Amino acid sequence: MDEKIFEQGIRLALELGIRLKIELEGVDIPLESTFCGFVDNYIIITPPSPYHQIQHKLFSGAELVVRYFYHGTIYAFQTKLFSLIDQPVRLLFIYYPKLIQKSELRSEKRSFCYIPAAIEVGDNENNGTIVDIAKSGCHFLVRGKNNKRLIHFKIGDQVKLNCKFPGVKQTLEIIGVVKNLRTSRYDANVGLQFHENIPDVTLKIITWYISTIEKFIPAQEVKLDFSEKD
Repeated sequence: MDEKIFEQGIRLALELGIRLKIELEGVDIPLESTFCGFVDNYIIITPPSPYHQIQHKLFSGAELVVRYFYHGTIYAFQTKLFSLIDQPVRLLFIYYPKLIQKSELRSEKRSFCYIPAAIEVGDNENNGTIVDIAKSGCHFLVRGKNNKRLIHFKIGDQVKLNCKFPGVKQTLEIIGVVKNLRTSRYDANVGLQFHENIPDVTLKIITWYISTIEKFIPAQEVKLDFSEKD
């Protein structure tokens, strides 16, 4: 993945109705919203769904991370909630970001998911979630509030994932390498490339899981490229 971490000067490419993936501090369930428009320096979106479970987290100043896919590129940015209105319809106004992450995606379709897992680097272990996956790699999200101490990840680290896929009894052990990374005081978003000698049974389970997602959930046709960049 050719990932530019939080560059300035990138304009958001958005069309009405684009689905947005929302991360809200203190909320571990997947959240989705829809882009509704711009006004002044604010972005207008629908309340994240499921709204009734997270409405108490939606207050002025609440921090959000927004991600979406558009024409072969994933955009991501951090922002804050400015205001929420209930009339004539319920809408959120969030600040237009100063810094935007733009990820050019190339080689392989990936599927959004939510798979609890543990990640190990040496003798250190953190609990987290696989938030998207392909046959060649995944993105892994670690939240500080779920761990006593965040691992200090570095590009090139070899890691081990221990996870259970839905419908599979056995715990899978997957070896990977950190290829891209975004961290803050509160969390770490780790892009992993799976080891080339991943066991056949593990690869079959991942392939089966991805195909299952695509049958029942509209897939985002985005691509991953974990090749080394100059």
